[in-house]
Amino acid sequence: MLKNIIQGIGIREVLESAIREFHETGPINMATLEKLSLIKIHYPEVFNEYEAKILSVMGLFYKIAEPKSFIESVYKNLGDTIEEQFGKPFTPMQASAYKSIVSNRFYSFSAPTSTGKSHLFRDLITEEQHDIVIIVPSRALIAEFYSLVVDLVGKEVLVLQFVENINQHHTARRIFIITPERGVELFKYADEFEVGLFLFDEAQLSEEPIRGISFDAFVRRSEKLFPKAKKVFAHPFVSNPEAQLSKHSFLENSGSNSFKQNNVGKVYLSRNEDGELEYFSPFNDSAHVKCEIDIVESTLKNDGTALIYISKSKILNGGHIEGFGKYIALCPILENPPAIKMVDELTKYIGASEGQFGKQSSFLTLMERGVVVHHGSMPLKARLLIEQFVRDGYAKICFATATLNQGINMPFDCVWIDNFHMMKELTLKNLIGRAGRTTQTPNQFDFGYTIINKANVTTFRSRIISSIELDPTSKLDDDSKDIPDDYSDLITAIKTDTFNDDLHLTDSQVDRLKESNLKSDVRFVLDKLIDGDKAIGGHQYYEIKPSIRKKLKETLKKIYITHLKRDSLTVQEQTILSASIPLLLWRVQGKAFSETLSLRHSYLTRRDERRALLKKLKQKSISQEEYNKAFDEIKIQYSARAESLPNKNARAINLFRRGAPVKEFDYDLLVYDTYDYLDKVINLSLSDPLCAALTIYYQETEDVRAKILRNFIRYGTNNEIEIWLLKYGFDPEDTEWIGLYIQHIDEQGIIFIDNLNDLSEDQLRIIERYIY
Repeated sequence: MLKNIIQGIGIREVLESAIREFHETGPINMATLEKLSLIKIHYPEVFNEYEAKILSVMGLFYKIAEPKSFIESVYKNLGDTIEEQFGKPFTPMQASAYKSIVSNRFYSFSAPTSTGKSHLFRDLITEEQHDIVIIVPSRALIAEFYSLVVDLVGKEVLVLQFVENINQHHTARRIFIITPERGVELFKYADEFEVGLFLFDEAQLSEEPIRGISFDAFVRRSEKLFPKAKKVFAHPFVSNPEAQLSKHSFLENSGSNSFKQNNVGKVYLSRNEDGELEYFSPFNDSAHVKCEIDIVESTLKNDGTALIYISKSKILNGGHIEGFGKYIALCPILENPPAIKMVDELTKYIGASEGQFGKQSSFLTLMERGVVVHHGSMPLKARLLIEQFVRDGYAKICFATATLNQGINMPFDCVWIDNFHMMKELTLKNLIGRAGRTTQTPNQFDFGYTIINKANVTTFRSRIISSIELDPTSKLDDDSKDIPDDYSDLITAIKTDTFNDDLHLTDSQVDRLKESNLKSDVRFVLDKLIDGDKAIGGHQYYEIKPSIRKKLKETLKKIYITHLKRDSLTVQEQTILSASIPLLLWRVQGKAFSETLSLRHSYLTRRDERRALLKKLKQKSISQEEYNKAFDEIKIQYSARAESLPNKNARAINLFRRGAPVKEFDYDLLVYDTYDYLDKVINLSLSDPLCAALTIYYQETEDVRAKILRNFIRYGTNNEIEIWLLKYGFDPEDTEWIGLYIQHIDEQGIIFIDNLNDLSEDQLRIIERYIY
């Protein structure tokens, strides 16, 4: 088949057959779309003769200009009828899903990537008259939805990435975009909010072992507390979306669909160890056909883009630069001012510097050429900036790990799957879905390339044609005997509805904190860290005797451990917890991310030792040769890589190679690991139990210092205005300067001072949503 098409044999028959097939069943056959893509590549003039007809029978009415044939006229009329009925230029798939959502209270559907789910969501969001809750699996997807939603609605609609009842004076309705874990806050406002729509995007999250339980628990509580709200579940590539409804007994007034229509064609190539490419089809046994050109090189030279799916370890050890240098070299240094501005913003955020020892960032150097990396340890603010960089069209190559697979809308012309380790069917299909951009270009059939290593062709074939099914039974109803002990509290609390929404812990964990009599421990921490109504500064902290500082760290560890079912941590857990304590204290002292990086950089690269050596050189007490030798012998300090706690399987691996000299210091590794400590260890592991202990202590003693320290741990500040600004969704890095322009702020709204003339355009853009 492949050989015939590439040689041009019978291609008109293939094109005519495809039109008949799509007319009868729609564009659901990936093999047919593959054939069309190959014909368009090799015989564009012939394809062009049929292109408008093909787009017509695919139902892509928005791409059809004036009809020039009978069948184009028929489909143009169909498109006009749909637009007249729904008031929007829907595809048949979108129209069917929209109609089902309107007519049912529960609706679950599945559709491949790039079939227009986002357009459907836009209409649902703008038409809903009541509050909306959008549930997504990741914070990166929260940010993407947020950007979409704030552009759709006016200032009278409060849009937040968490749940708060603020800006009440100006708010007509609310849209919350949250993860299921953040969703528990919603239920505190069951009597105040009038939710009309719950939109569960990427609802296959219900299949994950622990998060799936939180997801299902949120679904059931949302139905219990907001029984009138419509619930819509969206998935990619799932064959039984109805399972999402049956597992919760959402049977009456419900509907479901598994759409298989595709809007974009794909071409598949295998790559051998010599770099040679061959066309292959995953849908039949056609012989491979040699590809005479380097598709990635050709794509980049023609102003296209490439996504390279790669392991995180390969990115961390520089394998992406060594293995793909040929393609990186094809990307010129960016000259576009907005793109350069984004690179500069990121440079400032992480405190990178070409002129300072050990502060050179390779990912920023790549970004200057339009080459970006994207993985889970990239700071969220950096990741969001990079995603915007891609969407704005500045990125030519993106090296990404599985983090890109959580529904983020970042299509590319070419997808190269370099890492096939632990590749699940859904991950693979989502990745392939990124190949080929759905354009708005009239009369243009879109397609993309997928490249895999030749050794993976057989596995690739079996997985791309396999069916993906949801479990029809909720994990809430499973036997929990296989759940790790550290999670059993959470599972039990979710099942029995005994989760303390105020303290963010289970009732049993709160009881342990109360029964352990931590008063003297909490008081000791407060005595050492809080001075009046402020946290002590860095200098004050280091003036504390080393023995007291050690006791302080041990006390914080004790308070954390108390909420667990066990009374001790493994050696590895203790190592990670110890490494996190200085970062926790820097957070309490209000350090910005770049300042935290700088402090950790100084410690790990033994700055004082380096400076003392340099001083000796300048004073000529040692020669240059002696300085060089001594400098080479300075080793990077040991630091365990961040891992979430509790975790009995944590390994406490050294962040850098054991015995590595400081001249080998990798600033990118520091950035990634520091973010992991702040996010995974402090925010997600330590913050809730420590804040709960402080709250309980305050309730028992009325010692206001406990509230002050809790604010520092929770928000990084005790400034009331800055805390309100955080509740309004402003970035922590912006609250200090915004606070200077606040006349008044509370749950009713924000009143800015009259004179904002000295603010820059960028600063005004940040606050404009709350200016009335």
